[in-house]
Amino acid sequence: MNKIKVGIIGTGFGAKVHAPVMQSHPGFEVVSISSVARGRLDEIKEETGVENVYSNWQEMLEQEELDLVAVASAPLLHHDMVVKAYEKGCHVLCEKPMSFDAQEAENMIKARDEAGKLGWINFEYRFLPARQKVKEIVASGKIGKVLHVNFSLNIAGYERYATAKRGWLSQKDQAGGMLGAVGSHLIDSLLWWTDARVESISGQLTTHVPEFTDENGEKEIRTADDAFQAMGNFVGGGTFSIGSNIAVRHAEGWELEIYGTEGTVKMSQDNKVLLGIGNDPLEEVEIERPLDIPEGMNPVAAGYYNAFYRSLDQVYNALSKGDMHADLPVLEDGHHVQLILDAIMQSHEEGRRIVIG
Repeated sequence: MNKIKVGIIGTGFGAKVHAPVMQSHPGFEVVSISSVARGRLDEIKEETGVENVYSNWQEMLEQEELDLVAVASAPLLHHDMVVKAYEKGCHVLCEKPMSFDAQEAENMIKARDEAGKLGWINFEYRFLPARQKVKEIVASGKIGKVLHVNFSLNIAGYERYATAKRGWLSQKDQAGGMLGAVGSHLIDSLLWWTDARVESISGQLTTHVPEFTDENGEKEIRTADDAFQAMGNFVGGGTFSIGSNIAVRHAEGWELEIYGTEGTVKMSQDNKVLLGIGNDPLEEVEIERPLDIPEGMNPVAAGYYNAFYRSLDQVYNALSKGDMHADLPVLEDGHHVQLILDAIMQSHEEGRRIVIG
């Protein structure tokens, strides 16, 4: 294999997940990684095995000869990093949510087009076998016209929220909050499964744990949501509801229900799919087995491996063979999601349903 030379921006998720999963793929060589604000350069070198560790991402882009830049920083920073990477002539894999707002997303698409490069948003969950099976069932027409979709992610994270700082993730002005972190995945899969566009939407954002005080008496005031709900309708008919609560004591994880005129498909925990046609009962359908996780991979990366490695396979094929998989999420997909995220925030602030332009 001709290796794709990768530079990673971000030593949180970038070091914990992007680096080890990319290093496990024979088509990628992680040649450098840059911290944004965390520092810990020696620790990052030891943790990742990457020799070229930078404290300044712009310096990394100037110094290194890279094919692909993986942007795994806070969403508020995505725009400038992606644009600069394109100016340097690199392809880009950007974490979700794509940007702070839809205007920034449009600028990022323009930068890609001007550079003549490729770009993807890391909606890696599309490639999980359970989600691929749902896509196959809906696209086949077996359940008929989609009438309604319920899709949610609830996580038993109350203890973590109540006993530790959350940093930028808890700050609205830094693009924090679960609407962006979780809602972006919910919306992307919703649009991908149904091959639909949203006509209008209404939503609400909630902060159940609004502050935290550490052992030194330092207080963190949370301005971003730790829960959200939204409901809307598709262009051409059909409705949906999405939501997430991650500061609760007990939760069931990912739960999906798609009701059609001819049948129903359900998915739970991203590892079980049920299908019922007509008046027949729901029955479990077979899905592809998960990938074997490489020995020694850290637990965080291991949790993403089954989806992220499959997604990286398709990124490699696109870059090395010009073979772009239809399910690989491009920047336009990120922009479509961002339009809906913006509308949900506007709906919450103005207390009304928002029509998507």
